[in-house]
Amino acid sequence: MNIKKDRAENSVVDLIDGMNNYQLKKDRQQVEKGTWAIYIFTGITFLSYLIYFLIHHNNFNWLNVLINIIILVIYLFLGSYSSDKPYTAFITTICVLGLVLFLDIFYNLSGVVIKIIVIVYISMRLNAAKNVQAHRKVSKQVL
Repeated sequence: MNIKKDRAENSVVDLIDGMNNYQLKKDRQQVEKGTWAIYIFTGITFLSYLIYFLIHHNNFNWLNVLINIIILVIYLFLGSYSSDKPYTAFITTICVLGLVLFLDIFYNLSGVVIKIIVIVYISMRLNAAKNVQAHRKVSKQVL
């Protein structure tokens, strides 16, 4: 009688583990989509900076170029960091984009819509990123 009970309990545990793994897999896919969104946004931003500087090469400002390069490096760093700690990277990305958006409103309005779209897109993946990061933290503690 105990053998049947153990099998039933094990099958329920296996079912719950399977559901958790399925949800974790979905969350990881959402995190991956958010990471790709950061990389794609970085590429679009780079191309827009490049086109801007090619058009306005007469009044070339090195300080502006340096600031834009630093911002692009920050975006790339956050994209790569999101594979390790996605929740932290997504929150930081939203903060950096918000700051750049805030400064862009005073400087110029180009790219505001794209930044808002990226902020919303990454915000929609915060819960999945939080779950993946928490799972990785638990996995490291077990080992």
